[in-house]
Amino acid sequence: MTQRPIGLDHSNDDQPATDSRPALTAALAGWVHSLEIENLPPAVIHQVKRVVLDYHCAVIAGCTAPTSRAVQNYFAQTESGSAAGVVGSEQRFAAHTAAFINGTAAHGLEIDDGYTPGSYHPGACAMPAIMAQAQASKSSAQEVTLAVVAAYEVSCRLARAGHPHTWQNGFHNTGINGVFASAVGVGKLLGLSVEELSWTLGMAGSFSSGLFEFLAQGSETKRIHPGKSARDGLIVAQLARAGIDGPLTGIEGDNGYFKAYAGGKADLNSVLQGLGTTYEMLNTYVKPYPCCRHLHAPIDAVLAMKSQSSVEAGEVVRVVVQTHRGAAKHDHQHYDGLLDAQMSIPYAVAAALVYDQVDLMAFGSQARANPEIARLATSVSVEVSETIQAVYPAKRSASVTLELRDGRCLTHLQPQPYGEPDNPLDDAALTQKFHAICDPVVGHERSLAIVQACWSLDLDAIYQSCTMSAQEISDAVI
Repeated sequence: MTQRPIGLDHSNDDQPATDSRPALTAALAGWVHSLEIENLPPAVIHQVKRVVLDYHCAVIAGCTAPTSRAVQNYFAQTESGSAAGVVGSEQRFAAHTAAFINGTAAHGLEIDDGYTPGSYHPGACAMPAIMAQAQASKSSAQEVTLAVVAAYEVSCRLARAGHPHTWQNGFHNTGINGVFASAVGVGKLLGLSVEELSWTLGMAGSFSSGLFEFLAQGSETKRIHPGKSARDGLIVAQLARAGIDGPLTGIEGDNGYFKAYAGGKADLNSVLQGLGTTYEMLNTYVKPYPCCRHLHAPIDAVLAMKSQSSVEAGEVVRVVVQTHRGAAKHDHQHYDGLLDAQMSIPYAVAAALVYDQVDLMAFGSQARANPEIARLATSVSVEVSETIQAVYPAKRSASVTLELRDGRCLTHLQPQPYGEPDNPLDDAALTQKFHAICDPVVGHERSLAIVQACWSLDLDAIYQSCTMSAQEISDAVI
């Protein structure tokens, strides 16, 4: 069977969209419904395995974070159910609750994947819901593959179309786009009809939320956004299956998602461009460092100069970082809390100068108390470069200049952070990332079992190897 590029359901062709806007809700629902495994290129199927592995890396480490544990403890006291497991625990919950807990953990240490054109983290929203529903429904690996592709394609395209307008309006793109990912992913797993998928997408807009104000105080609310998205999307799909309808123009309508969140400025036509022939999930990135993606290019630039010039932290007296406006907002020099450090370019640059590896330990409490990092962080100034701004969001570039005590200046331009599709972590590097982060938490042997299960997409083995007693999991170094 040949898949139509945008999967339109032509039964309502006599009902055009309002004005000349494309009927996005119906078109996306039709495409998701028509998606078949035979139509997926091998590269996309392989990317699903990479996504599954990187998601489990994020959630295994993230489940040890204080916020993740607080969320799990709350639900353990307030809700019951046993349909799906929680990674790093022996506890089981209803699928929607497991999705919330795992989604919070997946974003708990800033090591989950992302999508630069939409400034969005799809994996932490899509994967917890899909894996929880798949475990509850005993879904096959092929069904999970289709669900992951549907979730990534729909949500990344919506994120790209709305960015930067949604972000400029104060919304956290992961929080507001993530519910579409989990909704269509679970909807695909449940085998919803085109109409039910349209209802799902229509309802998802009403469940969409997430404000960027967390950045002002380094609030842990940010960690919860993917958890809420994962839970709500799963519930929305279940409600649609139960017969509750959503607006059939929920995305593009006069009072729809894009009008509310992007102020009507979204590029609606871009959502369907290449749908079914090009795959945005191939354009997602992998994080090599546990911090906000806006910090990665400056880190790369510092590490490159250290490697090329053997510069030492003690030689540096001043640092100038030039980058785009979105990144330049992360210029704060306070970092008492973990999230503050993970969102601060001055801290990240200082940590990269002091440490050979920018890993979880580099953002931990001991590192944050390091007086040399404090000295260096106060020496960092962050500026907007109009040249770099001109290529954003296609590229998240940064130029870093180090002024040394002997009067020398070293400069490095990082055109694109490590981990982007055009500067990627290959499979070996992705596996190495998993072991580097997860071995200290669960041990090398269990890490090896999880890696093998993810690469083969052996769902039963994944569920089994990710079920752990409290004695089998150690705290991450934060």
